[in-house]
Amino acid sequence: MPRLVEVVKGSTKEKVVRVVVLSFRNLLAKGAFAAQMIDLGLPQMVQNLKAQAWTDEDLLDALNQLEVGLKENLKKLSSFDKYKQQVLLGHLDWSPMHKDPSFWRENINNFEENDFQILRVLMTIIDTSSDTTALAVACYDLSQFLQYHPSGRIVVADLKAKDRVMKLMNHENTEVRKNALICVQRLFLGAKYASFLQA
Repeated sequence: MPRLVEVVKGSTKEKVVRVVVLSFRNLLAKGAFAAQMIDLGLPQMVQNLKAQAWTDEDLLDALNQLEVGLKENLKKLSSFDKYKQQVLLGHLDWSPMHKDPSFWRENINNFEENDFQILRVLMTIIDTSSDTTALAVACYDLSQFLQYHPSGRIVVADLKAKDRVMKLMNHENTEVRKNALICVQRLFLGAKYASFLQA
């Protein structure tokens, strides 16, 4: 899949692009390919390809079908239930929902379920995990909660998260350090000021 993406990015020949786009369209319905396509940035690539002047009708149809299919799959992948399952199992990775602002806006109140169970599990991951990706994602998600929940700072402070996340600011992994820093900034300064500092 990544090789096919590179082929499309590096080619201006209509026949080559057509073969790859038709392959993507055919793979979209098969298994976990849709999630992989989204992770590889295909939705944006399809937008870019649609903006070009292609003469092949099959290619144009395939691009439209691919765009619709990817949007439908993105909605499925971004559901809160899938996120909750990922957190509760402790298998955090950089799936699309983590960095999707609309996911956080639409689901922020779901975090209040079971006395903020998801946040408590994120804190357990921060305290106990040795997986650097899981630690980075947990810090990032906590910072997103701080940004989008109106009482985020109060809730996170009640969980005594500050000291626990601050320990990760000295972590050997740069991704963990970066996301821990963003989280602590939002905890101290509030979402508005911390976002301003990152810009």
